[in-house]
Amino acid sequence: MIPVGLPYHTAMQLEMIWNLHGREFGKIAQKLLALSFVDMGFRLAEERAVQGVDIDVVNDEGGEKLSIEVKTSMGSKVSIGKKDLEGLESRRRNDGYRPYFAFLFKPHCLGDGWMLVPAASIGEGDSHAMRLAGKVDAELTARVNAAFPGVVERILDDLLDCPEGQALAMLREKHGI
Repeated sequence: MIPVGLPYHTAMQLEMIWNLHGREFGKIAQKLLALSFVDMGFRLAEERAVQGVDIDVVNDEGGEKLSIEVKTSMGSKVSIGKKDLEGLESRRRNDGYRPYFAFLFKPHCLGDGWMLVPAASIGEGDSHAMRLAGKVDAELTARVNAAFPGVVERILDDLLDCPEGQALAMLREKHGI
């Protein structure tokens, strides 16, 4: 299955969120991604706004456990730190989670959408979107990109009605994340 990016409508909704909540956009996207996994049948084991790997999800039916470090970028590259790699490796080694990076490059979201890449295929330093696109877990990426637009649609009005700087508190209070 070839990964498909986000629909135009969803990309424009993300643009509206960015315009209103620019400083919080990365954390908002992280929370929307976590909710997408819930829509895909996973249980949210942990979603961390600070310190540690960003998202841990478990599919109780299939036993699938994923630990995900989320990176968003307004450009074409992201920086992968040693602590990102060590955190994911710790989740794999200590708790049996499959470690992933989830990338959302704002200029590429129509073509690529979220890109879920196994952590083992990425090293420390700068990673470019074009290079990462060739390393994605195609099946998982397609599932995420299919679920994500519905989550954005469901929560968009709340995000647009929320004053700047209040989105994370609203998501926690109203949507439990």
